[in-house]
Amino acid sequence: MAQENKKVGFGVIGCGRVFNRAHGPMLNGKLSSLKAVFDPDIKAAKEAASKFGCEVKTSLGDLLQDPDISVVNICTPHDTHTELIVKVLDAGKYCLCEKPLCLTEQEAAKIASHQNIDKLFTLYQNRFNTAVRFLSDIVRKGELGQLRLCSVALRWWRPDDYFVDWHGQKKRVGGMLFNQAAHILDIMRMVCGEAESVHNITRTFRNGTDVDDVSVANVLFKNGIVGNVEVTTYARPKDWEVSILVVGDKGVVKIGGLSVNEVEYAAIEGKDVSGARQQYSEEIPDGYGNSHPRVFEALSAYILKGEWHPCLVSGKEGTETSKFITKFYE
Repeated sequence: MAQENKKVGFGVIGCGRVFNRAHGPMLNGKLSSLKAVFDPDIKAAKEAASKFGCEVKTSLGDLLQDPDISVVNICTPHDTHTELIVKVLDAGKYCLCEKPLCLTEQEAAKIASHQNIDKLFTLYQNRFNTAVRFLSDIVRKGELGQLRLCSVALRWWRPDDYFVDWHGQKKRVGGMLFNQAAHILDIMRMVCGEAESVHNITRTFRNGTDVDDVSVANVLFKNGIVGNVEVTTYARPKDWEVSILVVGDKGVVKIGGLSVNEVEYAAIEGKDVSGARQQYSEEIPDGYGNSHPRVFEALSAYILKGEWHPCLVSGKEGTETSKFITKFYE
């Protein structure tokens, strides 16, 4: 299976915003190939297939039965993820699902108990950011000592017309924390582990939607780390920053930028990190960042060669992040 020039075939369910921005243009790589798309909106599927040079499937069954497709990417509204994940895993395919994996603990349990859970992966691409990898390596090696404080912030803007479709229905989107903040909360959980308690204040200021605009929370983790979370999509007129600050007994690291793509500052006892900002920061075009193709290639390398990338997020881990986010809404 690891022959030279072999590529992993990908099929995609859902031809909306995230597909057109981050899947269609990026799935054809050194080890990956976009084979086909399916969307209940056949017109959207045909337009996507024409744009990105792949086949149109007229039913989900046709996509799941195609022997040339090894991985199925789910790019649909959040409330459809669990049902589709189960269907993909039932078909024996690998599944790569856009965040969040699910919206409730009941859905998380259903996914985690599937016999093919090891074929499921979650698309938390920001773990592949060079700045985030710098932070995760430091934390993994214990170079900050005992961690004491972790503070995350997302300060973005979404205009009212963003909420006219399913994005404006909390039952479907799960809330702002499941949507815009899922990536940074996933990184927070990666750094801090399991939460013991969450105390959250949310507010919705817009009319015509029940999705929260502001969320401010304090988190106590089981290992004693104190967390702080501030999230808003009300910081007009554009997206400003997504950041994480980690403080330990031996130093401090802050990763910021538009979407955790820059090392803002770092200081660690006994370690020279003076060049970290220049070495690990990267320019990104927008909040989607640069790391979707890194996920596609890493997953393809795992399937073809058995090479596990430490930034891949398994299905089991993805369910844990969803369960973490549910605590903010309890």
